[in-house]
Amino acid sequence: MMAPSETSVQTTNTRKTDTSHSVGVKVTTKAESTGITDNLELNPWYFRTVPGILKLVQLLFAIICMGCGSPVVTSYTNFFMFVVAIYFIVTLVFCIIYFFTIKKLLPKLPWLLIELGTTAVGTVLYFIVAVVQLAATNRKDYHYALYHHGYYSSYIAAGCFGLFNFVAYAAGTFFLFMEWKDSKPATTTVTIPDSTPNPTNSH
Repeated sequence: MMAPSETSVQTTNTRKTDTSHSVGVKVTTKAESTGITDNLELNPWYFRTVPGILKLVQLLFAIICMGCGSPVVTSYTNFFMFVVAIYFIVTLVFCIIYFFTIKKLLPKLPWLLIELGTTAVGTVLYFIVAVVQLAATNRKDYHYALYHHGYYSSYIAAGCFGLFNFVAYAAGTFFLFMEWKDSKPATTTVTIPDSTPNPTNSH
């Protein structure tokens, strides 16, 4: 009789993690091991959730803003491009953190508060630079020069997409705030009855 052949079966370690920031809704997604360390997992399913989609939209709008705002020929556009570039990098870093579940390497860091703070600041900055970009481009001293050199339309488009990204970051801030609010431990109020006798009832 022939000995039974030995076969090896490789299985991919999959675990379920909750990566949703949605308000009141928990989305269960799968995460695959990277093979680098047991604490790191690939989690592309995060980008199917609302917070993940918002991050991709923010990156897309930032790329359009940088494309429309270049070349930089005015000082206010230089400030606009600086904010857009900084928050493009910040958002990209958060995408990498979620994709590789890097949070698990440093669980003691207040990741939610860090992301909430940076996103809220980005919301305010995007609103300021987008409004300045649109208002300054339409000033008479800039309007004619930019229109003559062919930059006027692209600079206006940069400001408009800056406002679109302001809305995207505001939505991201809202979801993060609701998640932070839900993550806080519920406080219970205990009422201790007054044991002091009521003098009106005592005889």
